[in-house]
Amino acid sequence: MAALAGRGASDLEDLVQIAAEQVFRDLRSFDGRSALVTWVYTICYRVLLRHRRWHRLWQTRFVPQPDDWTVAGEEASPVAKLEARESVTELQRALARMSDKYRTVVVLCDLEELSIAEVARIVGAGEPTVRSRLRDGRKQLSRLLVVEPSASPGGSHELSGS
Repeated sequence: MAALAGRGASDLEDLVQIAAEQVFRDLRSFDGRSALVTWVYTICYRVLLRHRRWHRLWQTRFVPQPDDWTVAGEEASPVAKLEARESVTELQRALARMSDKYRTVVVLCDLEELSIAEVARIVGAGEPTVRSRLRDGRKQLSRLLVVEPSASPGGSHELSGS
């Protein structure tokens, strides 16, 4: 992992831990079609790509960037900057108020851009169940953002859904 991520990577220990867990979890599925070291490097590479993709998506969705505050090369007004930050905070609050089963599929499908099949494997449910949870979770999130945008700021009420 150090060779792939770089020895100076700030998240190197986390990446090693994630990759090691996956190697131990999937060791029974190693079929010997390649060398063990190749198989482990493949896992490390995929862990690194997922982590970097997640980090990039997190940055673009949840951390307002100075580029987000400019319009055609002009600096956005302080009001526009504040609105961008408030939108991120509002989304985070809405997600926090959702039940785990709905929040998880919404975040994995819509923010992490994983496929329904991947999410089904992650949550241990069938694909139809994931589709249903995604539909219901999106409805919950929409309702929280549109109808109840400022309800209980800082509160963490969980919605159980139907």
